Amino acid sequence: MKRNLILIVLSVLMVALLLVGCSQPTTPTESQNADSTAAQNGETTEAQTEAQTEAQTGAPEGPIDLEALYEAGLAKINESQSEQPLVLLEETDPGFLNELFPGIADIDMAQSKFMLSPVTNGPVEVDFVEVKNAEDVQKVIDVFQARVDELSDDPTYPDNAEAWKNNSHITSRGNLVILAVLTDYYGEVPAEFILD
Repeated sequence: MKRNLILIVLSVLMVALLLVGCSQPTTPTESQNADSTAAQNGETTEAQTEAQTEAQTGAPEGPIDLEALYEAGLAKINESQSEQPLVLLEETDPGFLNELFPGIADIDMAQSKFMLSPVTNGPVEVDFVEVKNAEDVQKVIDVFQARVDELSDDPTYPDNAEAWKNNSHITSRGNLVILAVLTDYYGEVPAEFILD
């Protein structure tokens, strides 16, 4: 009986601690507030401007901010799509990524960001891979090209296959490789996602 009472008391304490921990408000930093306000107003943030410059002028002088690069391109796409903004989901599971991109797990990456369509294999996707060694750039290009080729030949969804075939761009600069594909609805792939 005492044992059950102790377990109940401990359970109640744990729940109380969880509730207290979850109720603590977080206060965003000044720069996060500025970035959020700018994004809501359709304005470009400082990080996005830096990413646009890096994408257009060459390799940056330090680590590449993939998030800023992605957000800059996304902002450009969504400027013209007020009715239905582009929504992509980030995939981080290495096992699942290796199923979608066979061989990607064998590449030594400095960093990556895979933004996929909410619809499986939908022709709306932006993937970034920065490799540690320049020799691996071609391997990433080959992996990305294999994905494009596979989805371009999918007879199940001919419209999607056509978009993968005609609207995919694989580009690289330095150790960074980007695969970007958009349906015609979203227009041209923005310069932020094309490195050539």
